[in-house]
Amino acid sequence: MNTTTLDPKAMSWDDIDEAMAETDRRMKELQGLFTTPWGKLIEDLTKPAALNMFKDKGFNITQVYTGAHNGEYTTDAMRVDVILCNTVEAVAVEVKTTCKVEDVKYFMNQMEHFKEAFHPFDKCKVYPAIAALQYDEDSDIYALKQGLYVLHANGDGLFSLTEPNNKLVL
Repeated sequence: MNTTTLDPKAMSWDDIDEAMAETDRRMKELQGLFTTPWGKLIEDLTKPAALNMFKDKGFNITQVYTGAHNGEYTTDAMRVDVILCNTVEAVAVEVKTTCKVEDVKYFMNQMEHFKEAFHPFDKCKVYPAIAALQYDEDSDIYALKQGLYVLHANGDGLFSLTEPNNKLVL
């Protein structure tokens, strides 16, 4: 394909398909440059806040994992952004920049398989939680109704924790 030719009338369908595929590839590459570091930053801000707030709620947290993958335990793909735990209980935290109801539903579905995917926690009580800078579609209220702990970013690196009335325990 002649990349200097920008006139679609002078391009074949194969050239147009190739140009669009190249554009898609470049867009995904640029998206990865933005979302990966941004997501890591949000996780890094959430981790100490979540640790302190759950300790204040009486959780005896002895270990913290970020970006935990289950690849070492099973072949199914599963990632948990932050896990706060001890030998008898764990808090699995999903971290989002902007959280939607669909994100909560997806996380809830993942949590159904958490103990299968992360065998070290199969005897623990596991409490799911979600943290976000912004909640769209009243997804924070939806998450609370599902029994999840909800962490809200309040600015200046501060978070608040809302405890559900009926806690979901896996």
